[in-house]
Amino acid sequence: MHEWGALEAFHFLRPYWLLVLPVALLLHLRLRQSFNTSERWRKIISGHLLQFLTVGSKKRLFIRPYQVMTAVLALTSIAAAGPTWQREITPFTEDQAPLIVALQLTPSMLGKDQSPTRLERAKQKIRDLLKSRSGARTAVIGYAGTAHAILPLTEDQRLIEIYLESLYPSVMPKDGNDAGKALLLAEEMLQREDAAGTIIFMSDGIDRTFAGTFSEHDKKALDQVIVLGFGTDQGGPVEEESEGGSSYGLSEGNAPPVDTIGLSAIAEASGSSLVNSTPDGEDIAKLSRLIRTNLVNAILEDDQLNWHDSGCYLTWIIVLLMLL
Repeated sequence: MHEWGALEAFHFLRPYWLLVLPVALLLHLRLRQSFNTSERWRKIISGHLLQFLTVGSKKRLFIRPYQVMTAVLALTSIAAAGPTWQREITPFTEDQAPLIVALQLTPSMLGKDQSPTRLERAKQKIRDLLKSRSGARTAVIGYAGTAHAILPLTEDQRLIEIYLESLYPSVMPKDGNDAGKALLLAEEMLQREDAAGTIIFMSDGIDRTFAGTFSEHDKKALDQVIVLGFGTDQGGPVEEESEGGSSYGLSEGNAPPVDTIGLSAIAEASGSSLVNSTPDGEDIAKLSRLIRTNLVNAILEDDQLNWHDSGCYLTWIIVLLMLL
């Protein structure tokens, strides 16, 4: 996704007002010459005599009135030109960013190397995200060999929390770890949205063969994909829920180590970077920043949104100079 920098987006809404700047410069040079009495006498009296014939105080004003006047004129022309580098984004607009959480529901997510399990840790991260996005709409997708919309986009955080309690690998109809199907379902859910959204994959591993699918999404959609990784490099035993059920991805009852290489490859193909889950809220804070940044970048590219006129900020400097 394209990111706008302040310098790249900087321009003037009414650039014709900048024509006043050369006028202010010429006025400054003209007035400086008229206030310089020594220069006027130099045309009549030789320089080696002038210093002995000039009388008056040696002190000079640090700021002269003509300097203040020309500075005010120059700043006024810049303010009137309307400098701007960002769109008019309201807090209401920022809260419109839809979020879809694609939660991996495979037996490996029951690994207890992250307490209490990888899956429960992921559920808690979803709850933390909901708290940080009060009033924003969120949807949840569960995927393994198939992908299913657990809940459509909704503002009802309590409803999402109720459904989270029942999400386990045993509810999935087919074994597997098909992140591509989850991405396709998320794309369909976001097609009806006006604002740019975010898809967060909460996973302990995604096959690198899906990198092409994620790369195609990044090229054609404004919706960003973020990968939040779970698990440790050592892996660990799994919760009893998986016993007697699916053994996909498990070896002798142990969850494999987190597939950092696969997750990083998917994140890179998506135009982002891998975010590793942390015991504190650092990962949630980073996710929140990425969600907001993606929406703001998409808004900056919206030609129907007005540019914010920042020339008004210069009026305070102009008023202070005029007080002199």
